[in-house]
Amino acid sequence: MNRKFVYYIIFAISFLLFSIVQDYIRPNYNGANEIIIYLLGVAPNFLPGIGLPALLYVVIPEVSKTNSSLFKNRLYWSVGISILGLIANEFITIFTPGRGVFDWNDILWTIIGACLFTLTHKKFSKTT
Repeated sequence: MNRKFVYYIIFAISFLLFSIVQDYIRPNYNGANEIIIYLLGVAPNFLPGIGLPALLYVVIPEVSKTNSSLFKNRLYWSVGISILGLIANEFITIFTPGRGVFDWNDILWTIIGACLFTLTHKKFSKTT
């Protein structure tokens, strides 16, 4: 199986789940379980933490030269860019009224998602 295809699938699944959680599950959940409330609260940060690095991992080789640091270290660049962008987005909520609530748990779960992508990538790289 083509590696690019796998990373595109990771991206697609994570962002499809993001939309489902954000638009359908969270607004319609009755709030009966504290753990589920917590997980639904951090899922919109966790899922892009996985999906965004997957997308960048396949896009970076398309836009950079093969001898560049960006190309050679694309795993670290894709994870780093994703984490920085997603965390910056969380901090923006502090200064933007009506945009949401700043939460350290969201930052934590963004990092956990990126770590899960890294582990998945390393495991997948060993098997192919």
